[in-house]
Amino acid sequence: MAKKKKNINDMSFDELVDSLNELKQEVFNINIQKLAGQFEDTSQISKKKKDIARVKTMMSKHKNEVSNA
Repeated sequence: MAKKKKNINDMSFDELVDSLNELKQEVFNINIQKLAGQFEDTSQISKKKKDIARVKTMMSKHKNEVSNA
């Protein structure tokens, strides 16, 4: 992810939710900057969206583990 502080495999569900919200905010900010003409590296948008997908996948795995337990 953006900061790679902690591997998403090691995150708790609450940390994943926080990370998801942060990534969504970053994508929003990048889109605003892009519309204003201040952002040049548009590849960051797709990278952030892939990170969002990774986090959502891990969240779904956590939910499945809880429901199967």
